[in-house]
Amino acid sequence: MYGDINLHIWTGRGSDPTPIAKRKLQPSPRPPYHPKGYPVGMVGSSAAWLLTAALKLDVVRLGSAIMLAEHQRSYVPKYARVDGDIETMWQLPHGMPKGLLFIAHGCKHQGTDVFSDVGPDGWRLEECSNSNSGSCLGLPEEVKLRQTARRRGYVVVSVSGGSGSRSCWHMTQDPSRVSRAIRHVVDSEELPKDIAVLATGASSGGAFMGTLAAPLGPDGGLPNLKCIVPQISGTAGENRGVPTLYVHMPRDSKTAARIEEQIRDLRERDVRVWELKVLQRPVTEAFLEQCMPAEAARQGLKALRHASLLDSRGFLKNGSRHRLWVKPLQEAVGATVSDTFEADASCVSELMNVADAIHEFTAEYSEQMSNFCEGADIA
Repeated sequence: MYGDINLHIWTGRGSDPTPIAKRKLQPSPRPPYHPKGYPVGMVGSSAAWLLTAALKLDVVRLGSAIMLAEHQRSYVPKYARVDGDIETMWQLPHGMPKGLLFIAHGCKHQGTDVFSDVGPDGWRLEECSNSNSGSCLGLPEEVKLRQTARRRGYVVVSVSGGSGSRSCWHMTQDPSRVSRAIRHVVDSEELPKDIAVLATGASSGGAFMGTLAAPLGPDGGLPNLKCIVPQISGTAGENRGVPTLYVHMPRDSKTAARIEEQIRDLRERDVRVWELKVLQRPVTEAFLEQCMPAEAARQGLKALRHASLLDSRGFLKNGSRHRLWVKPLQEAVGATVSDTFEADASCVSELMNVADAIHEFTAEYSEQMSNFCEGADIA
């Protein structure tokens, strides 16, 4: 309350404080009051405070939104033409990367097949339209392998080998190009220079794994390579001791025989080696739904059965690359799905090759691939 106040000011010298001033204060004048009972000055000051607080909150929210956008942008796929002509794509995992997985495509393919033009959230990767092939196919098996590797903590990298579009790998020229591409990714993302590199590839890309595992030199050998997973192919060149997991389709008996011989050779040289065999898969509605809506998958399966292309277990009666399945599916669902059914360039085409299990990229053992490369035993 306002009124007379006696104030004693003391100094704390010794054990007996001595008063140095004693004065009588006059009461302070009362501030003007608003009819509702609060000081008039508080109206303006409160309004100013609220405005300042609101502006500060907006700044915080804007800063948080910018930070979130930057955070999300760091995890989307990235594209570069390393040294002007090495088409390279990569994507970071969420969290601290523990390694890098290089994926090598097969013949008639390119590195952009591992990524999609449009992500699940609708985000569009504009660089795809300016890539060597003019698009990012996002083929189903490659995408599944990429997603699994990222969940396991790996940066996923792909490079377009050979001529750069719908091409096989050049076994002597491409190892150094891949090495430069990986070095670009490591430097761009400020990763450790000695980060562990794993590599997998199918067909021509599978054979290319052997060149990467060769002794380091001008014509081969990828630095920091800890493990290779060649798919549906034997390997070329001398292995410098890099652990090797062969993933193959034994219905291709010629390739299976070659792999069996290479496994024996690696074991004799005390190189850690194993194999996983990919078998036929039945064509079902769930299987087709990887490339089309549920109703289209139901109609497509019905068309394949009506054309007598599936046996009683759902397996293809004829080789998928004979492409007898194309006409029934085009007639049944071609008008309702976006798939082109084009060989080596369509989701459904790759699925049919996976079902046939003779010669196709596969992500069936993606978890086991990571387990093996991380040193675990696999059944």
